[in-house]
Amino acid sequence: MVPSFLKNRPFLPIATERLILRPLEEKDATPMTALASDIRVAERLSRLPHPYSLKDATKYIAFSQEGIKKGTHVCLAIIRKQDQTLMGVIGLEESLGYWLGYEFWGQGYGKEAIKAIVHFAFFALNQKELNARVLVENPASSRILEGVGFQNQGFSECSSLAYQGKKPCIQYILTRKDFLKQYKADPRPLVWVVAAALMNEKKELLMAERPEGSRMAGVWELPGGKMESGETPEEALIRELYEELHIEVNEEDLEPFSFVSYRYDTFHLVMPIYLCHKWQGTPQGAEGQKVAWISYSDLAHMPLPPADIIPAHRLADKLKEHFASREDL
Repeated sequence: MVPSFLKNRPFLPIATERLILRPLEEKDATPMTALASDIRVAERLSRLPHPYSLKDATKYIAFSQEGIKKGTHVCLAIIRKQDQTLMGVIGLEESLGYWLGYEFWGQGYGKEAIKAIVHFAFFALNQKELNARVLVENPASSRILEGVGFQNQGFSECSSLAYQGKKPCIQYILTRKDFLKQYKADPRPLVWVVAAALMNEKKELLMAERPEGSRMAGVWELPGGKMESGETPEEALIRELYEELHIEVNEEDLEPFSFVSYRYDTFHLVMPIYLCHKWQGTPQGAEGQKVAWISYSDLAHMPLPPADIIPAHRLADKLKEHFASREDL
């Protein structure tokens, strides 16, 4: 399930406009039990027992943590970003599955979580295909899957722990090839953004938090911004670092490192990333944003835009290489 590149690394939370998808933690057991104990939730799922106990939640959390550690499956908490409320669970095992507490139904959270995990599976994990199944009596989930591009493969039967029997369900499949075709059929404007990986002597990386009122507020990212007409990436980055952090950088101190090509819903992001170890001034949030020097392990607690997850792992490797140290970051 998880490629070797991501094994034995901290799982970096995935941020969307309203959600954070992060690994389940022990503290999630109590709210998870309260949500999953609702028969309206359990009767729409095949593997959720009813009644649902704290022991069931604790066991599933341990299962999810072991899966991420071994790279066999990914099961994540669906967190509402504005107040850090646990709303449900989404996972990639043999098939894609999810559930939300009843109070969160009908508000678009399920679709937002599904789209995020599908993007992660195809663009970060390089999955070739995703399978899912939905009980016939759960048309809302069918609409979400079909809206993302899943194809109906016909009917079968699914066991139901809550029902203690079998129920008719619909099998779905979405291949990476078909998923990419959707983007080609619906062209998106290219948005060019440039970013800097500022590294200090303490083996730390500078990250900035998007301020309140901005798109995806609360998400952490590398400093940088959009390129203006006629600018080279280096010119744009020098300008952005001065405007955002009030630091001055010389072009000769910018080292091309990597680039991101990522398909968002409404645009296609292209982002060159540069390493930088020298600058004049002290970085500060000149536009009201928080900034922080962080270690690799800190990233596990900082939600990132989906496009930044793989580059963040690669930057951690670069930090280790740059400082020629075997110590943990």
